[in-house]
Amino acid sequence: MRMINKVLIVAAAVSLAGITGCAGSGGGSATTPPPASSTASGPSADASAPAGEATITIRDFSYEVPASVKPGAMVTVTNADSAPHTITAKDKGGFDVEVKAGGTVVFEAPQDAGEYGITCTFHPQMTGTLVVR
Repeated sequence: MRMINKVLIVAAAVSLAGITGCAGSGGGSATTPPPASSTASGPSADASAPAGEATITIRDFSYEVPASVKPGAMVTVTNADSAPHTITAKDKGGFDVEVKAGGTVVFEAPQDAGEYGITCTFHPQMTGTLVVR
């Protein structure tokens, strides 16, 4: 066999193996979403905690907050805007969580019942109240 034929056969085999390897890993184009991330000023934020206990949505530079959340509840924050935002306790509460544009993070609500004023450190006109009871 001539050297060029050997090279072509090896190249074809490598290409076929590469294509087969890609198809064998699921066959689709689904991607795994990146893990949630947050920046927090205290131990109350936890991006890896299970979500679903309470949800806050940031949309059109405003907070959509539930009527109340339970003390210590895991709160999912979804940012539907194209700009990054934070949900930061104004006075007490110890939470300061950054949510990238289009992103989602999870943090733990304060353990103490009460009303917690919230704001976005990037957009101070964004305010709201997180009621814990």
